[in-house]
Amino acid sequence: MIENDNTYPQKILDGKVFVNVAKSNEIVEKKGYRFIFYDDLDFQIAIFRINGSLFCINNICPHRHQDRLFEGIINDDLTVTCPLHFWTYSLLTGRNVNQKQGIRQLDVYKIFEEDGLVWVEKPLYQPPKWRIHNEKE
Repeated sequence: MIENDNTYPQKILDGKVFVNVAKSNEIVEKKGYRFIFYDDLDFQIAIFRINGSLFCINNICPHRHQDRLFEGIINDDLTVTCPLHFWTYSLLTGRNVNQKQGIRQLDVYKIFEEDGLVWVEKPLYQPPKWRIHNEKE
């Protein structure tokens, strides 16, 4: 888990900042990994490797704002199910696949491997809507 993302190598590609979060061999098949950015628990990503491909999503489930998607159930249809309330999201689009549960979705981030390292698009720092709403009260 990244405790302070400022210590990790960064590079800019196509105007976006990418951060080296791990060595390729540290991200194993069908297991989720959590990384925290900006020393802020509301800025987390989850990384998964499925059939050799990497996927990166926001780790905060928008249903109840829980940071457990990295511990979720990884499904064969490239979705992950939140282990707490069972909302299921596409790893490709971030969309909730069961629209009866709601239309909330996750941010999806670009991710790639290069020279044995995993690089992920660094999330932009924006206070979450639920935090802004709570601060106004």
